[in-house]
Amino acid sequence: MSKAARPKDKVTIREMGPEDLEGILEIERATKGEKRAATYAPVPDSCIGGEIGTSVVAEARDKVVGFVLGRVVGSPSELRDVAWIELIGIHPDYQRQGIGRKMLDVWKERCRKKGIKKVHIMLNWRDWRMLSFFESMGFSRGDLTDFQAEL
Repeated sequence: MSKAARPKDKVTIREMGPEDLEGILEIERATKGEKRAATYAPVPDSCIGGEIGTSVVAEARDKVVGFVLGRVVGSPSELRDVAWIELIGIHPDYQRQGIGRKMLDVWKERCRKKGIKKVHIMLNWRDWRMLSFFESMGFSRGDLTDFQAEL
C-alpha cells in the first residue's frame, strides 16, 4: 500500500456525477493490466441507453477512489426492469479495505428504492477473485449464458 492510502481514511459512498469522470478515468488508468478485473456490459442494453441514476462513487480525502457504474434497463426475458453493473473499479491503493462491499451495498439499496428486484453482472468465469467477491455479496450464477464464435 502506498503512502497515499491509509486504512483509516474516511470513505464515503455517494451518487456519481459528471464531476467524477476524471477520477473514474484515473482509477481505470491505475488498474489496467493484471490489476484490472474484467467486468462486461450487457449487450445490447449497454448500447441502447437505460437509466444510470444508480451509479455510485467512493470518495476519500476529496478524491474518487472507487466506483460502480450501474444501469437500469428493461429486460425482455423478465418482462420488467432489472439493473446491470457495467463496470466496477477501486484504485489499487484502496483495494482490500471493504470499499467494494460498501459501494455494492449502497448501489443495491439504490436499485431497491427504484423497485428493482434483480441485479446482474457479467464476469469472466476464470476470474476467481471477482467470482468470489460477487458470490460473497449474494450473487449467484444466473440463467443467461454467453456464446461466442471465433472468426
